[in-house]
Amino acid sequence: MQRIILIRHGETDWNRENRIQGGLNIPLNARGKEEVRVIALKLAHITIHYIYSSKLSRAYATAVEIAKFHKIKILTDDRLNELRQGKWEGMRVTEVRRLYPDMYSRWESNPTLVTPPGGESINETFKRVKEFWRESILTKEGTGVIVAHKIINALIKSIIKKENSLNLLWEKMPENAQVERFSL
Repeated sequence: MQRIILIRHGETDWNRENRIQGGLNIPLNARGKEEVRVIALKLAHITIHYIYSSKLSRAYATAVEIAKFHKIKILTDDRLNELRQGKWEGMRVTEVRRLYPDMYSRWESNPTLVTPPGGESINETFKRVKEFWRESILTKEGTGVIVAHKIINALIKSIIKKENSLNLLWEKMPENAQVERFSL
C-alpha cells in the first residue's frame, strides 16, 4: 500500500500580510520555521521512502527539516511550484479585489473561469500537477511526502479523490503547515 503525506509549507511574512505569493520565492518567517520543526518532529518516527518538494524556498525549507530525520534526498520538481499569478503576485488580496473587482469575484466563485493577468490558469496548473502525479508518484511504493503550496495541494487532493471538477477547489485549500495523510 502506498501512503502520501501532503504538507503545505510553513508561514511566510506574506501569508501573514495576506499577500499573493504565487511563483515568487518568499522565505519562511520565524513562525513558519517553528511550524516546520514541529512537523518534522511529528514525522520523525515514520519510515519515509521519498520526499518531493516544490523548488520554491518556503516549501523546500519545510522539506529540508523533515529530511533531516530520514537521511534521504529531497526530490524537487518545478511542477509542484505554486500557481503563477502574474500581476497579482506581491499584492494584498484587498488590493486585487479593488483593482480587479469583477475578475477577482469570478476567481473566488469559480477559479477555472479566470486566469490572473500574466499568470497561469488553474487548468494549466492542474495539467502539470497531474503529469507530476502520473510520472513521479504512481511509480513509487511506500510512504512519500509531498511538500508544496495551497493551490497545488488542493489540486493534488482532487487527483487523490478522483475529482475532476475544479470549481470547488477553494474548499480543499490547506492552511500553512497543514499535514494531510492519504492511503492509495
